[in-house]
Amino acid sequence: MRLLGGALLFVAVCISSAWPQDADNAVNAYVDAGLGLNQNLGRSNPNYDADAGVDILHQRLFAEVEAGADTANASGLGNGYTIRTHALFYYRGKGHWNYGGGIHFSDFQSSAYKEHDLWPTGALLYDIRWLRLNSEYLFPGSNTNYHETGPLFDLRLRLTQGFYYRQRFALLHYTDEVQNPPEGHWGREVTFGILYVFRERQ
Repeated sequence: MRLLGGALLFVAVCISSAWPQDADNAVNAYVDAGLGLNQNLGRSNPNYDADAGVDILHQRLFAEVEAGADTANASGLGNGYTIRTHALFYYRGKGHWNYGGGIHFSDFQSSAYKEHDLWPTGALLYDIRWLRLNSEYLFPGSNTNYHETGPLFDLRLRLTQGFYYRQRFALLHYTDEVQNPPEGHWGREVTFGILYVFRERQ
């Protein structure tokens, strides 16, 4: 996973350095790190996370590709980690609104249990110079034991040139098919961090 994140960051930085940066075309690599908390998702608190990604703008098309990991353990155990990736694609509409969707992938590993999921998503992105809010909905994914689904919000607030405060919040509903009888549950996850954009477009 570290190799994947490092490779993604290296390629993104190289492309962003060579790509013409203007109002209609830009490639911006970024990294972030922060602290995460969750409730009722079977994971320990707190955990630490890091991500590397790239934003790509070409005329009215916009894409975000990201890979990351966190140190969340299985509750009651001292081992575990999660790797995750996502790819989102948007059409830039009028004003500051962008419409699109994509996929999210997450893989949790621990000595107690393993869990992975691949979700299709719908997304609405509001983007101005100092603020970016990505609102997504994760539709039922590939994990038939849980079918986690619900909204995910990703907020970036500009602090200074290149630096942003980043906060993500997910509210997930899932049905535990392993239980007898199956029961529904709500879980929450929130992360707080600092994000840096290389060669930020003005």
